[in-house]
Parts: sequence; structure tokens; C-alpha cells
Amino acid sequence: MLICAVPAWASVLRMIGPEDVGGAWAEVIKRFHERHPDIQVKYISGPWSTDERQNMYIRSFLSGDPVELVYMDIIWTAKFAEGGWLVPLDQWFTPEMQREFLPGAVEAGRYKGHSYRVPVRGDVGMLYYRKDLIPEPPRTWKEFERICERHSHPPEQYCIVFQGMQYEGLVCDFLEHLWGAGGEVFDQEGNVVLDSPQALEALRFMRKLIHQEWAPRAVLSFQEQHSLSAFSQGKALFMRNWPYAWTILNKEDSPLRGKVGIVPFIHKEGYGSAGTLGGWGLGIAQGVKDPEKVWKFIAFATSSEAQKILHFKRGAVPSRKALFQDPEILKVSPHYRDLYKIVMRARPRPAHPDYPRISDTLQKHVSAVLAGVESPEEALKIMARSIEGTVRGEKEGFLARLGVDYDLRRTLRNTCVFTSLSVPLEFILGLLIALLVNAQFRGRSLVRLAVLIPWALPTAVMAMSWQWMFNNPFGVINDLLVRIGLLAGPLDWLSSPNGAMSAAVFADVWKTTPFVVIILLAGLQSIPQELTESISIDGAGALREFLHLTFPLLLPFVRVALIFRVIHAAGIFDLIWVLTKGGPADSTRTLGIYIYDVAFRYDEVGYAIFLTVLFLLALIGVSFLIVRLTSLGYERVR
Repeated sequence: MLICAVPAWASVLRMIGPEDVGGAWAEVIKRFHERHPDIQVKYISGPWSTDERQNMYIRSFLSGDPVELVYMDIIWTAKFAEGGWLVPLDQWFTPEMQREFLPGAVEAGRYKGHSYRVPVRGDVGMLYYRKDLIPEPPRTWKEFERICERHSHPPEQYCIVFQGMQYEGLVCDFLEHLWGAGGEVFDQEGNVVLDSPQALEALRFMRKLIHQEWAPRAVLSFQEQHSLSAFSQGKALFMRNWPYAWTILNKEDSPLRGKVGIVPFIHKEGYGSAGTLGGWGLGIAQGVKDPEKVWKFIAFATSSEAQKILHFKRGAVPSRKALFQDPEILKVSPHYRDLYKIVMRARPRPAHPDYPRISDTLQKHVSAVLAGVESPEEALKIMARSIEGTVRGEKEGFLARLGVDYDLRRTLRNTCVFTSLSVPLEFILGLLIALLVNAQFRGRSLVRLAVLIPWALPTAVMAMSWQWMFNNPFGVINDLLVRIGLLAGPLDWLSSPNGAMSAAVFADVWKTTPFVVIILLAGLQSIPQELTESISIDGAGALREFLHLTFPLLLPFVRVALIFRVIHAAGIFDLIWVLTKGGPADSTRTLGIYIYDVAFRYDEVGYAIFLTVLFLLALIGVSFLIVRLTSLGYERVR
């Protein structure tokens, strides 16, 4: 935290940001204090995680003591404005002022006709290329394909590396392909138009990069730094990345110094290029006592003077258009002439209060397409329905929302599949093992103790163990099945929907069957020996004894075991969270994980509580049904 001695008569404004590496913000604040000694600014160094800093701001808004200066990521504006947490800036941030900034950055700060954010720094996705190997960079997909066919030589040198991991960076990459094909997520009226021929072409092109080996399959785990590392080592001809990479690639010790060029990202023939806009800006929290004083700092922090400080000390890309022609900046960053053309084409991500959930949907299914888990056609239908359900659900009451919540329906189906597979298997195996360990034989106590070991192990530890055992190619499961001839080659258990669900069921059956054994063994031990001996004297065989004596007397214990197992399986969270986190492509995402996401990732606590109450009522109903089905006639009369 940057703290100066604050005079008693001065106003104090707080601001949360990442660690002030290089002291850029300290210098900006120092110069502001020299001009405005009556206003003191405290820069609070928060965590590097953008999501965690967002949560710090949200907590301050809800506490009634908001942090006055809201330093926000470009994708926070709609959410914060919709929540009523920001002051509109229209009276200060006039149209004349807005024309001095990058148009995309200004547009990203608007929501429902009002400005809430003044851009401090910009960012844009673009295409880096080896100008020593590719004299003329491609503009279109076809030109790019011709270069890849001619010049890429995998695995020594691939054509391109990009951010293919399931996270926000992949969404930025996908949007650049989508816009480059003429597609959109929403139309002008806010309708979801993602399931379109243009989006299908974009997904097919992205998948082609992997299938043609123009990009290494390892990009499925690449973030920005991984792409930069591969490109800087000469492993690719092209790289999609952000402006920060230029400085690193042109350091004195860089093998690519002077060998790299930048151009707008490639696009389909007949359409234009558009890079995904990134960056940060400042807004005013709703409820501050003197917004005029807050605005004074915003006006200074977004001035040319402050932006040059942030550029030279922190490497920040300016948001003011004039600074891309500034002689001092061009002296150390000559590529800004080219960067200006790219950043002027930059487009913000969809401005929507539920953008985190929309992004989550895009991440999962674009990743599934690249991994070959889903087809582009299937992924687009799922993404469009999911996002449409999210958008429509916000306008409906909780009950009406149940009918349009596509994600809820998918998770309910997954929950039913998991429960209907695991519970019967656990009950049948549990009954057989209970009958076995109830018999008289040498070492029975040790066998009973061994049966309980899986149940005694912590679920998280056990799930991590199974995750390693199902791993391809290192897992023992694949090795064992291949050795005994049941598999011709190793399977990607956790990377395919059916394999992941099978692995989850298998792990749950192994873990919780001992619980059923304990319950049923207690029931078997409670059956009077006299009754067993009596039915044997009457000439009943083992099967008849089980059907007419053992099982009827065991029914109260069967009832308890089934109720507990159905409740636990339907509400499963920990095992699947550790094993698959609900993936791939939500194929193992159960109701428990969905409610957690709604409450803690999407900040819809009210809807999460509503779903929890319905889930509780449903489980009570199922429990009564089990009691009814496992009760004998005389018990019902009584």
C-alpha cells in the first residue's frame, strides 16, 4: 500500500490495483499530490488475480464503505454499472474528451447509454510474425494457410502458437476469429446470434490449426507466457499475443531481436480484422461524498503526462490516440506506429452484466472443439442455448427461469446419470460384500477392516489418486488394461465426456461401497440366529432363505443405505470437483457444482438459494418414495 502522511484536513481516496511494479503509480500519485495537496490518494496493492481484486471491490460496495477510485478491468464495467455501484461520468467525460481516446476503449466504458469508465491503459490482441522468414505477412485465412503449408515443419517449427487453454485468453482468441469471419455473439438488439454460419467457419478454422498440426497440440494448455516462450525459441512462425510481448522479444539478449513484426490478426476473405480489446480504466464508486474530487484524480491519471509515466515505468499501452505519435514514446517503442493501426481496430468483448458466465460457457466449449471432444456444430448449439438461457433468465423470475436455464437442464441430466449408475452398483456390490464378510471364515475381522479402508480415506486425496491413475499415458489404469488385452491403446479417460463420467462413477463406487457394506452388515448381524436355523431345518435353500427371511428383515437397513446414498450421490461435489472440475465441456458438471458456480462465481446468491431449496425438497420427496418402496405391507398399515 502506498501511504503518505495525510493532513487532517485532506480528503482521502482509495484505489485497489496490482503490485506497483516499477513505481509507476507512486510517481503518478506523487505528482497529483503536488498539484492537489487537499486530496490524498492511497494505492492499495491487491493480489495479482484479477478476479480476486474484483471481489475486493464488490465487498467494499456491499459494505457501505466503497473504495472511491474503481480501477477496473475492461470486462467489469457492465456488471458494476448494472449493480448500481458506479457513478455515471457523462457530466465530466464529455464527447470532446472522449474523441481524444481510443474509440474501442471509450465504447468499452459505456453501458446503457452512459459512460462509467475512463480508459487509463489499452491492450489489443495481434499477430506477431517472423519477418526474417516471412517477408510478406498474411492478411486472410487463405494467405495464412498457404504460408503454413509451405513453411511449417512440425515438430521443429510449427506455423502458429496462441492461447488455447480453457481460460479468458481463449475467449479473446475465439472472438478475433469470430469477428474476422463476420460473426457476433449478440446482435444490435441484444439477441444471441452465436449459432451462425460465420461462427461455424471460425470454429472450424481454429480446429483446423490443431488437426493440420499448424499449431502444436500443446497449445491446449498455453497461456500468454507459454506462447511467448515457444515463439521466442523459434518454435513457430506466428504468434497471437498482446503488445507486452514486443518488449520482451526485442531485449538485447533475445535471439529474435529485430526479427519480429506485428500486424492485425488474420480474417476471412471479404471481412475485416479486429483484435480483442483489453485494458484498464478508472471510475467513481456510487455513494462517495465528493465525486468532484475523485474526478480530479481520474482526469490527471488519464492525462498524457500520467500515461507516459505508466508507459515508461510499467510498459502500459496508452489509451490516448496522440501518444502513439509522441516522439519520446516512439524513440523507445518504434513499433507504436504499427500498433496504432491495430489498436484502432480493437473491439471490446460483449458488454453484459453476466459476462463472467458467458465467458465461462465460451471457454468450455471452444476448448472442447479444439480438443476434439465436441464438434463445432454441437458446441455452437450448446453455447447459443446456454448464453440465451443466461440472458433470458436475468429477465425472468426464479420459477420462470427454470424453464430457460439450459445449463441447469444439462447438470440435472448429469446428476441423474451419475446417481442412477453409482447407487445401484454400490448397493449390489455392498450387499454381496456384506453377505461375504458376514459368513464364518478364518481372518474375517481383517477382511472387514480392509473393506473399510476406501471409506476412511479423505475424498480429496482419493480423487487426486484416481486422477493420476486415469491419466493418459502415465496412469496405471491404462497400463493395466493394455497389458491384459482389454484395450489396444491407452484412452483419454478424463478428456472425453463418456470416459470422464465412467471414471467418476468408478471412483465413487470404490469410495462409498464400504458405507453400504457397513449398513447392511449391521442389518445382517441383527437377524436372530434362531430364525436362520429354523428356516434351514424346514429345508429352505440358500436362495429361499435370502428371499424369504434375510432380505425382508434387512429392508429397514436397505432403506437407510439407499436414502443416504441417493442424497450423497445427487449432491456430489468434492469427488468430481477434484477429479474433473465438471469437465470436459460440462459433461460431469453436477447440480452441486452448478449451484456453487451460480452462488460464488456468478454472484447470483438468490438464485442459488432458490435452487438449493428446490433440491432439498426434491431429495425429501425421493426419500419418501424410497421409504414407500422398501416398506412391507404390514409396515404400511401400521
